[in-house]
Amino acid sequence: MNSIVLIGHGSLHSDSGASMIRLAARLRERGAAPIAEAGFLNFSRPTITEAVAKCVGAGATSVTVQPYFLIDGFYVQQDLPGDVAKVAAQFPELTIRVAPCLGFHEKLAAIALERLQAVDPEMSNANGTKAALLVMAHGTPLAHANEPVRRMTARLQEKTRYPLAATAYLDCNTPRIAGAIDSLAAQGARKIVALPYFLHRGRHLRQDLPHILAQARGRHPDLTILEAPHLDYDLRLADVITDRLRELAR
Repeated sequence: MNSIVLIGHGSLHSDSGASMIRLAARLRERGAAPIAEAGFLNFSRPTITEAVAKCVGAGATSVTVQPYFLIDGFYVQQDLPGDVAKVAAQFPELTIRVAPCLGFHEKLAAIALERLQAVDPEMSNANGTKAALLVMAHGTPLAHANEPVRRMTARLQEKTRYPLAATAYLDCNTPRIAGAIDSLAAQGARKIVALPYFLHRGRHLRQDLPHILAQARGRHPDLTILEAPHLDYDLRLADVITDRLRELAR
């Protein structure tokens, strides 16, 4: 019997992975697999091993691990293979495959567009105010893995009327978010719509980004900075996951 295990990063904030757990239930209801569970790499439970054990207990003979990450960064390329190897050793009778991460997908762009509209319905230079789009991502030591984020920024700028746009990172890569805001302000932006391109509401969204944006508002008192909601839970994420599972099956 086939099963799916969504794997996320995990957070010290135990509720941050709730949307991924809900998506696992939706995948099960949609028939993507008769068994679908969720597990975490760090901090949160269930762990990967616990999630797979639950699948096995329900009768699974194969598991497809779906990395619930937007990019194929350090955790996906470095940490996840080791964790999967440990699970495989613990359940030698189990067939385990790993699907691609979420990456770039038009339905992710549609979700992101709605998040922008939530705080800036016109998505343009309203009232003559020069506006800018800022896509804020975590970043990864594997710089090439950020390409889906840069592609997302380009697609969102195509779909909106922001004359300025930038991708910026919380860590590991440049430009950093603070520097990107300063640069957009220097280019004449008077309004920045900042999209947290994150799946979970963990520490970065609760603490780090608000602190960075508050400091930027202090440096640029005449600049309006609007923070859009993060991606969070959306049924279209189940469609993205289904497409990644189909890619693996080809």
